[in-house]
Amino acid sequence: MTKYIGAILLLVAYNSFAQSDVLKNPKKITAETLQGITLLELGPRTRAFDSAEIEAVAGFVRQGGGLLVVIDEERRSKLLPNGINSILTEFGMEFTADTEYLHNCGALAKAGVINKADREVAYSGGRTVKGGIPFGWRLDAKGKVAETYAAYSEVGNGGRVVALAEGMANLGMGTASGERLSGVPRNPSKTTYWGKDSKVFMQEIRNWLINRQNKSDAGDGK
Repeated sequence: MTKYIGAILLLVAYNSFAQSDVLKNPKKITAETLQGITLLELGPRTRAFDSAEIEAVAGFVRQGGGLLVVIDEERRSKLLPNGINSILTEFGMEFTADTEYLHNCGALAKAGVINKADREVAYSGGRTVKGGIPFGWRLDAKGKVAETYAAYSEVGNGGRVVALAEGMANLGMGTASGERLSGVPRNPSKTTYWGKDSKVFMQEIRNWLINRQNKSDAGDGK
């Protein structure tokens, strides 16, 4: 019984420690706030970043940290001149303006470095990612891969960055019963979104960002 209780306490302590290694949307980013952090998550909340914050994030990643950046369409997440792109460009990536709106079109991430299998992901109104190595694409009206929705970049010392150009998967949206291109445009209460793998997709991304290695991976193919 004592061993059983000890194992439970150890598991609780481990989970608490793991949670403390992740920092999400801090009001201010400094080298001090990033001390002991394994994964920094930004967005899709809109805000500006000053030069000191940009430098702190760049230094964090270049020293081996993981960075997850998520944005959404302009009406939900404005692309400010000194906003999230001011950080992403440090790693050769940037978000574009909105793609042409196609309600409940979904996205597809291909099996490769990050995802263990092809993943069907929710997408309905967002942007695209320029630069980096693509591993996920928005689907068009015919169900074919279109603009890049997800991309990654690796830097020295094991640092890794993932950029997602739409925020639904990050919210865990998408179901096995969802049908592509169905529902009422821009009305979540009257739409069952396509994208049965959104949750496992995000879990695999976070695992890859945290379990980084000091070597480059091979790229994914479209």
